[in-house]
Formats: sequence, C-alpha cells, structure tokens
Amino acid sequence: MATNNSLLTQLADDISKNIGILTDYLCQKNLPQPSFDPNGPLQLPFDADPSASAARIALIDASKQLHTLAVGPEETTRYLAFNDISLLGALHLLCHFQIPQNIPLDGTPISISSLSAKTGLSPSLLPRFLRMAISNHYFSEPRPGFIQHTPWSLPLAKDEKMRAVVWFRFSELLPAVSKLIDTTTQFPDSASPDDTAFRLAFGDTFFGYKEKHPEHMLKFGQFVDAFSTGETADSASAIAQAYPGWGELRQKSLVVDVGGGVGHVSAAIAQAHPQLRFCVQDFEDMRGEAEGCFAKHGVEERVVFAGHNFFDPQPEATRGAAVYFLRNILHDWSDVYCRRILKPIIEAMGPESRIVVADIVQPEVGVVCKTQDARVRALDLTMLVMFNAKERSYEEWEALFVSVDERLEITAVVGKPMMKRDSLIEVRLRP
Repeated sequence: MATNNSLLTQLADDISKNIGILTDYLCQKNLPQPSFDPNGPLQLPFDADPSASAARIALIDASKQLHTLAVGPEETTRYLAFNDISLLGALHLLCHFQIPQNIPLDGTPISISSLSAKTGLSPSLLPRFLRMAISNHYFSEPRPGFIQHTPWSLPLAKDEKMRAVVWFRFSELLPAVSKLIDTTTQFPDSASPDDTAFRLAFGDTFFGYKEKHPEHMLKFGQFVDAFSTGETADSASAIAQAYPGWGELRQKSLVVDVGGGVGHVSAAIAQAHPQLRFCVQDFEDMRGEAEGCFAKHGVEERVVFAGHNFFDPQPEATRGAAVYFLRNILHDWSDVYCRRILKPIIEAMGPESRIVVADIVQPEVGVVCKTQDARVRALDLTMLVMFNAKERSYEEWEALFVSVDERLEITAVVGKPMMKRDSLIEVRLRP
C-alpha cells in the first residue's frame, strides 16, 4: 500500500527543496528565472556557486528518476531513444537547410511558407520537422503556421559550434555506434586505433578520415569547443586556478603542453601564473592559430609553439621541464598507445619533474548520482567507438602509470568541487 513515505513522495520533496534553493539564489542575485519564453536565459547561472550548482544537479537527477518511475519499466524500453533519435534527425536536417538562421532573432514570428521559400525545404516536409523540434522546445508556433525562436533554438541560429554538436552526433557518432556489434565481434580484445566502430562505418580511422576530409575536422573542432564549455565542463581558466602546483613552481619554470592544440589552456595558465614559461607541442599546421592565441592573451613572450609528434622523443629544449601537461590526450588512446606517449616523457623527466594529466577519473558505482554517472559512461563508450580508447578509474590510471615505469606514482588528484568533469592527476617519479 502506498504511503506518504513512498519513493514518489520523497522525490517530489527533493525536487521542491532544490527548486527552492535555485529560485532563492536567482532572486538574491536579481537574475532571470528559467523560461520557455523567447527571451528566457540561454545559460543557467549556477556554475559560480557550489551550493546552487549542487542543487541543480540534484534537481536534474530527482526529476529524471521521477519521470522514469512515472513512465514505468516496460514503456521506458518500448520508447527507448524513440524521441531522441527523431529529434536528432529533425534538428540535423533543419540545421542543414539553415532554418534556425532564417528565423528572425528578435522574436518576430515568420510563416512556414516564407521559411520554405527562403531555404528551399519542401513546404510539405518543413512543418513535420519543425513540429518534431517544437515538441522538444526547439522553436515555437505562437499561432498556426508561424514559427519563432525559443532559448533552445536560438543558439542554433547564432552559434556555428552549437550546430556542430548536432552535426557530430548525427553524422559521425550515430553511424559509428551502429557498428558496435561488428567491432566487438571482429576485434574483441584489440587495442589498435584501427579496429574501431568508426572505421567500420567510414572506412578509415578517425584521424585518417579527418585528414582526407579537413572540413569534417573543422566541424569536429567546433563540436569539441562547444562541448568543452558550460556548466559541466572545465574551462581553461578553471584549470589555471584549480591545480595548486602551478603557483608552487619556481620562477621561469617550464611547462610542456603535450598535444596542446592551439594552446588556449597554456595561455590561460600563463595569464594566471606569470612566473611560468610554456612550450605548446602539436602538429606544425597549428602554429599560426596557436601563435595568434598567444598574442591575443598577451603571453607570446612566455609561451612558444613547437611542432612535435607526442610519440617521438622530447626535444633537447624540453628535457627536464618542471611539468609535462596532457589535457584530454590519454583518454583518446588504449593503454598500449598511452605507454608509447608516456615513455618519451619519462625519459625526459628530471628528478623534480612531474606529469599533470587532465582527464576524467571514472567514479566508483554509486558514488555520484545516476545523471552524472550516465554522462561519464556515455563518454567512455564514445571513446571506444571513435578511438578504441576509454575513460579510466583511479585504479586504472594507477595501473597504467606503473605499467610504463614502476617508479611512477600518483601524488595528488584535484577533482570536485575545484574541477567539474575532468580531474587533474599529478604523477611523479619515486627516487
């Protein structure tokens, strides 16, 4: 018999409590409340306050649990991903035909017939895709046949990076995921980046395919930029502040940013810690953009770029550096290849050198709420599908380092609340 102490009631109480925390926070800060209104806020401003951020996560988790219980076990499976796949397809098509960009940004409704004429999308098909999106809060139809933006659709009109999120999930991740059974059947224990679901879907490895299709690499870069911002991501400035070791390093200490891309993280750390020097290592074709980034941040005198393949030995100029920094590098590779990346670094390390890895440390089961856990597990499977790689637990990180050199030990881990998704793992050589 149901009682007032039922799980439904407990979840409803949790939801009410956390809504109260969030609305009080917004009122105290004189900030707008979340809304489906066209002028509603595009981002929720809870990131800066630990209590508000925790309440938001708890609200999301409790509301998802309540929704799951209300739907029930069998109906959950019957409609598994049914809405999400259809929504993803609709948004991908609408972005392809530039529908978001052709809806007025000032909130003025536009007729479907006008949208069709401007974009070339069939007037009989356009409303079907739009109404799929509208049912999920992307766009609205304030009166029959007229469309306007909502806070959910507006970023798709304004930001190419947000459109790249839709593109990547539909055009690359979805086809690759469809090859998972083939991959696990053909290459059950392979550690090779050649033996991926992505290669079975596209006929080449991820990076090989991108080399042949540079426009796809550009879009993927835009997706990564979009995915690496927001409430649950770790910004370059957060990394600059979270690791206390930056401030402990001596004057003119050298930090080597291994596989650092255009160096935006090094630039942020350099701004926060003016006593440090940096060498950003990546493929030579990134030099121009990287040096532009350094100049933009005003750190070009202390941050340099060097073309370098991280499987090769460290150059003489970067041997004995204070820190070898690897952000989101090792999770792209299986243990076999991670050892190949780490060995040249270990050979170059001096007695005071350390490695700092910015990557996910997978939580133990039950430590974080299911909403947070599901995101980490989804990232882990994405690494498998795209690269035959993985996200690692603390024990897996520890085993990886020892397998490269038994002197390596984890000496510190900076995670929540200083970091959000990734952790900063400090590794040193025992004497």
